[in-house]
Amino acid sequence: MNVIEIFSSIDGEGSRQGLLTTFLRLHDCNIRCSYCDTTYSYGIDSVFTEMTVAEVADVIESLGNHRITITGGEPLLQEQAVIELIDELTKRNPQYDFNIETNGTIIPSFHRDNVWFTYDYKTLSSLAEESMNIDIFKVATERDLIKFVVGSPEDLDCMRRIISKYPTVAQIYVSPVWGQIEAASIIDYMKTYNLQNVRFQLQI
Repeated sequence: MNVIEIFSSIDGEGSRQGLLTTFLRLHDCNIRCSYCDTTYSYGIDSVFTEMTVAEVADVIESLGNHRITITGGEPLLQEQAVIELIDELTKRNPQYDFNIETNGTIIPSFHRDNVWFTYDYKTLSSLAEESMNIDIFKVATERDLIKFVVGSPEDLDCMRRIISKYPTVAQIYVSPVWGQIEAASIIDYMKTYNLQNVRFQLQI
């Protein structure tokens, strides 16, 4: 596996926000979002370490958290290794719970009882909306999250149009691009359009 970093922290967003989590950040990404906050995970200047699945599993096991987030970059670019890692760790401890944070361009080819997905939908200001795979709305389950990161009223309109056009059983989250839109304006928008099944979040 091409690994950028493995570390323990709290989860900063989503359904387990604030809970201790081990993060595995994998190298490389297939899109370039305007507001990316992990540009060190891709490109020619990115520094990564080649590790075997067993080596990665050993580090994760040593950190002691049973909640694991696999992120990037785009972790599904290394999907086969991710599957092997999940299966290896699950053999070691069936209590492991895996969240795979993916950028919304790749449909995963696998499912496990202890795996769920956070799919991004990139709106207009990301400059990557054309890369989105609408099938995420079909394949996402009730455990999965679909996350909209918005930076403008146009992004909010995009979100509302997409969730209306593509109904899903997944949980819908919305959060602001830091410094580009006020949190209160997103909440006002949710109230104006009665977005009962959208959950606002701030990253911590």
